[in-house]
Amino acid sequence: YNMPKTPFFIHIGTWKTGSSTIQFNLHTVKSRLEEEGLFYMSKGDKMVIDDEIIRGFRSLEWDYINASRSKLKSIIESKRKNNRAMRFIASAEEFSGDPFTAFDNAGEVARNLFEITRDLDLDIKIIVYLRRQDDFIESMYTQSIHLGGTKTFEEFLSGYEKKAFDWYTFLSLYAEVFGKENIIVRRYHKSFLPSNDSLIHQMGEILESETLRSFTSTNPRNRGLSRDALEITRITNSHLNQADQYLLRSIFQETNSKQPFESYAYFGANERMDFMSDYEESNARIASEFLNLKTERLFPDDYSGEQQNYQGLSVEAVALNLSKGLVSLNKRLVRIEEDLRYEIISNTPMYKFKAWIKKLIGREF
Repeated sequence: YNMPKTPFFIHIGTWKTGSSTIQFNLHTVKSRLEEEGLFYMSKGDKMVIDDEIIRGFRSLEWDYINASRSKLKSIIESKRKNNRAMRFIASAEEFSGDPFTAFDNAGEVARNLFEITRDLDLDIKIIVYLRRQDDFIESMYTQSIHLGGTKTFEEFLSGYEKKAFDWYTFLSLYAEVFGKENIIVRRYHKSFLPSNDSLIHQMGEILESETLRSFTSTNPRNRGLSRDALEITRITNSHLNQADQYLLRSIFQETNSKQPFESYAYFGANERMDFMSDYEESNARIASEFLNLKTERLFPDDYSGEQQNYQGLSVEAVALNLSKGLVSLNKRLVRIEEDLRYEIISNTPMYKFKAWIKKLIGREF
């Protein structure tokens, strides 16, 4: 009698599609998921030895493959001892390849993942979220600024070839390795994820997890900055070291963050339509071949009116962002001062004596 293959889901989180939110929130209920027979591979239990470097692979890295396969096999065998029907879910943005080279190495990353999982008797499904290309490239641009970039949007866009983010080509690279029938495609767009918990609920449907289907406390991760805060960041990046860039970003995330799916208008309305026209055919093929949709539209095409064109920084915007930042920084200093004062007081002999007496007699002294 042959045991059925172990269900094994690999979420290849294309950047800017809620991957950090999925990972953080799945980890918060990791023990509950395991109780219902789904093991989320996070922290020390990730499926590879280092999920940061795999995004840059452009060939089969056998030392990495063998070490990761050994680790993965050990985890699977350990979990199946307690539950022969245990299913697994792994997730990493790096599994999709390098976004800053338009995922041109996705095929090589897929082959490394295949070799890691080969001969482990796994039934592998690849989960991938796709974001509309104009929205994606704008979000990638904001990410480049978060990472210290100083380019204008036009300069950033000119660094990519036309049709660089053809999602059909991208999906085909994984389909060649894992089989087209094993690619699960979902759309990262507010039309399909209307509520704060929709993303986790959708993962619950894919993974057949009641814990995730009924999840009600999604904590969004990697909040972006307001348009004004982002422009200030871009301008100041060339004048700040990396530590100061991080500090400024953290302050702006407290005081000037944007909401999930809030869009930036780097494209003009006509430019947006022209940009998306290059992807109409390939997106239609995804809708038909990967999602079995009768419509040819993979994403809503309401390009005009979605965003207001940015008019640039004003004196008022700079003053407002500066004021909010100073207030936020002062609040941080007050909290640090209060924590330090408590730490000092709580270590005095009198404080410790009072705490001992209180514990002894069970009442205030």
